[in-house]
Amino acid sequence: MSLSEQDQKVMENVISGNWSEVREAVTALGSDLTLKLVNCISSVNPPQSVIVAIKRASSRIFSKKDEWGRYPIHYLCKHGAPTYSIVFAAQCYVAALEEMDELNKTPLEYLMTMPLEFCAEDKNEVIEELQRCHNLKCYDEKSKLPNQKALESWGHKLVLEEEMKCFMVIFIECARFENVENWEGCCLSIIAEEIKDQCYDVAESMRDEGKLVHVDPYRLVSNQFVIVAKTQSKESCDDIYQRLCLQSLASLTHNSIYLRLGCVYSQGIVGCKSLAEMVKEGEESQKKVKENLESAAVAVSMALNDVT
Repeated sequence: MSLSEQDQKVMENVISGNWSEVREAVTALGSDLTLKLVNCISSVNPPQSVIVAIKRASSRIFSKKDEWGRYPIHYLCKHGAPTYSIVFAAQCYVAALEEMDELNKTPLEYLMTMPLEFCAEDKNEVIEELQRCHNLKCYDEKSKLPNQKALESWGHKLVLEEEMKCFMVIFIECARFENVENWEGCCLSIIAEEIKDQCYDVAESMRDEGKLVHVDPYRLVSNQFVIVAKTQSKESCDDIYQRLCLQSLASLTHNSIYLRLGCVYSQGIVGCKSLAEMVKEGEESQKKVKENLESAAVAVSMALNDVT
């Protein structure tokens, strides 16, 4: 695997175990971070902080695979990375857990067949964590987005101890349904792909400005989604809503995907139950918006009838 001169310099610090230098280099690369470099780093047992730095630098990198059909999590599992490095990478793109490489091996298979002497003593723990994700089917098989079970299981969690002081739930109902036969054999529906990409783009743009945010989409049913945003301030939540809902997602109406939004804020600690309550409140808010729109449509229709 050939690397550029810039990537080789990063790998020198990786081999030497200078992880603070690696984190700084990854952060500096940002969107220029290559999959080759990430896979090389993933093969040398990186700590969780490096995996998180990679996610912040290029949020889509964990959903990409190389010419051998391997995602970064394949290399993390194959070479026995620390537990939470693997778990964090799995949460970044859960669908990769069932993806086979050219040798027909999934990340979980690499982990289970790896010699014990090449990994930390917590191998059994990380296998259990990945099996839990795997067996729960924490993602929608068609859209490859985390689903209702994922939202209930770890939607409220943060892998790192970050000072997240404000949560926001955006409930989305698409006016147009998509059927499997209309997806042209793709594993990701048009609506799901648009929403996922917009979430990633907004999160990346805010991280580039030095703001610590997480913007995670979940698919509930065929035309309903929940976006959970985690930030360090109410101002950042407002910024996400402005960029994501009023600008990015609003543009989807031009693709005949009409979105009705319900948004709920919460400041402080958010647990599993409180997140579920926020989602329910977001749904209720969305229903009110829908009712108001329908009432307005009826009023406009009656007014037009009076005029004619």
